[in-house]
Amino acid sequence: MDVHPETHPTEPGDESTSGPMAVPTGYRPSKVAEVLELDMGDGLILYNHDSSLVHHLNPSAALIWQLCDGEATVSDLAREVADEYSLDGSQVEVQVASVIAEFDALDLVEDVEPPSPNGDRRR
Repeated sequence: MDVHPETHPTEPGDESTSGPMAVPTGYRPSKVAEVLELDMGDGLILYNHDSSLVHHLNPSAALIWQLCDGEATVSDLAREVADEYSLDGSQVEVQVASVIAEFDALDLVEDVEPPSPNGDRRR
């Protein structure tokens, strides 16, 4: 799992000074291969084979999950969601960054580095 300082409180145990978990807006979330998904109609059920954990995503989180293809950054995802639903982009970006941070903390996604100058992706 990539550990991003932005996803953890600065002082362990002191939640009054910590904001919501977040990842950098340039983070490119990509689903990890070990996660299986099942569409439940009202969201998704995810099963992480490595951790043996099951997660239920509401429709909003499921939409963000489905967009995690490693191509788009958190900013790109937020802009896409905000445009689709005519929402305030800055608020959506904060919420999307928080959801992606939770996915990252649960080892459901990983950050994919942008392509190198020769076009190859690095992980």
